Amino acid sequence: MNLYELYEPKVLVVDDDQEMRRLLEDVLTREGFRITQAANGSEALAEIRGTPYDVIVLDKIMTDMSGLEILPEIKRLQPEAQVILITAFGDRETCVEAMGKGATAYLAKPFGMSVLVQMVKKAIEQKSGEA
Repeated sequence: MNLYELYEPKVLVVDDDQEMRRLLEDVLTREGFRITQAANGSEALAEIRGTPYDVIVLDKIMTDMSGLEILPEIKRLQPEAQVILITAFGDRETCVEAMGKGATAYLAKPFGMSVLVQMVKKAIEQKSGEA
């Protein structure tokens, strides 16, 4: 049985770029995920305090605080949530720092949407113990 037949996985998309949030929402909704958007780190933390998420797609660079700054708080509030950090400025040090703070995966922009979809699916499988 397919995991998505049992329930609609919840994904929080956190990015200060409205067009990127809309694109990610469109792509992930078509794949059967229930998407919520947050435009910055403060909105993301407020959302996480009220709703459990399976996966959080988190931009590294945002106007109020960086994804790396809020990542430890996300993991404190929702240790089971799988976090995929996305960034336009990817390097090995950022990847190591993100993983050290609890990110499940790291994705450098520009990326193909199919790559992101596969990462989200894999993260959900890891969370549910199917991997």
